[in-house]
Amino acid sequence: MQCVGVADEGVDGLIREVNTNKGKVKALAHVFFPKKPDVSRVPRNFDYPDPLPALPPITPEQIERQIKRPLPFKVCGPDEIPNMVLQKCPEQLLDHLVHLFRGVFTLKTYFPRWREFTMVVLRKPGKPNYEVPKAYQLIALLCTIPKVLTAIVAEDIAHLVEMNALLPDTHFGG
Repeated sequence: MQCVGVADEGVDGLIREVNTNKGKVKALAHVFFPKKPDVSRVPRNFDYPDPLPALPPITPEQIERQIKRPLPFKVCGPDEIPNMVLQKCPEQLLDHLVHLFRGVFTLKTYFPRWREFTMVVLRKPGKPNYEVPKAYQLIALLCTIPKVLTAIVAEDIAHLVEMNALLPDTHFGG
């Protein structure tokens, strides 16, 4: 972070100016990753409904639809594969991606490098004071290929949830 100082509210409630990188990291981590609640809100002995049917196999059409969605020149994640590569080469990649994505579910495994991401701390636009950690936001730069898979799975889950009426009528939004 390239600001001169950050105001950090310590555990004693006092606000201190922090000028070291280590202090800034600690202040931002306190804001972005609050302490875990002492008591779980998950009910004990909850009676879960029967499991839903398995998701259908991923289709080339699903992959093609999800490849077209993101902006072509968004910042890359750790794999350094721009969205544009997938968008310009679907004919060459589609069959490989179908087998790759289906293999994730058939073999019940997930490529470890797909779990890697880069976290970037950005200033929230229009904030009057950038010395306060809450004036910043975290952005995760994810690997490109697993983002396609995640979007397909999210679409399938949303469809299953709607078809099986698993959300209350009062539920709106994400």
